[in-house]
Amino acid sequence: MGMGRSMETQKVCPRWRRCLLRAGRWALVLLLVAVLFWRLRIPMMEALGDHLISEDPVAHVDAVFVLGGSILDRGKEGARIYERGFGDHFYFTGAPIPSALEALGIDSTEAECTRTVAVEAGLPIGLTTVLNKGTSTFEEAEALLSQAIADNADTVMIISSRFHLRRVGFVFKDRFRKKGITVLLHGAPCSTFEEETWWKSEEGLIMLNNEYVKLAYYHLKY
Repeated sequence: MGMGRSMETQKVCPRWRRCLLRAGRWALVLLLVAVLFWRLRIPMMEALGDHLISEDPVAHVDAVFVLGGSILDRGKEGARIYERGFGDHFYFTGAPIPSALEALGIDSTEAECTRTVAVEAGLPIGLTTVLNKGTSTFEEAEALLSQAIADNADTVMIISSRFHLRRVGFVFKDRFRKKGITVLLHGAPCSTFEEETWWKSEEGLIMLNNEYVKLAYYHLKY
């Protein structure tokens, strides 16, 4: 009986040793992966932001389309594009009324508010048109394509937030190209955080996360 137990113990012990060795190897691998991830965390986060900023070189266009949302940033960027001589007429979209204005009983749309910011920043009002259309990027693309066709435009510039450009390009470029219209994407820098270090602010974390979710949604839906 004693010899039997000894043999069984010898069989069990090597099995446990193998399990411990295997667990130790996996623990070492996970530790190395964690160290590597930590060392590469900044380049990885920079790459996530850079992927969203799909911007084209600026050039003179037949029309500049400033999309709704981020009113201050996009309105000011529209004025800068005018000052640099890249556009002669500017269209502003966005049908929703900002919630803060709605609470005050003011019925100015995003398009009207963005145009106001641009005009106050130096864009002549005579070169602007408000299109109170679009509650999403897809709806804005449909409205602006109709406008571009009506204007016989060959090349247009789309101004949106820098982190939105990948999704904007997905919605706009192919649709306009099929009608013979070239789209240039231009980003308005964000005033609440810096895109290059987006992970250092709550606003940057939220915007990058939301944008990747929206990008996936648009690819699945459209």
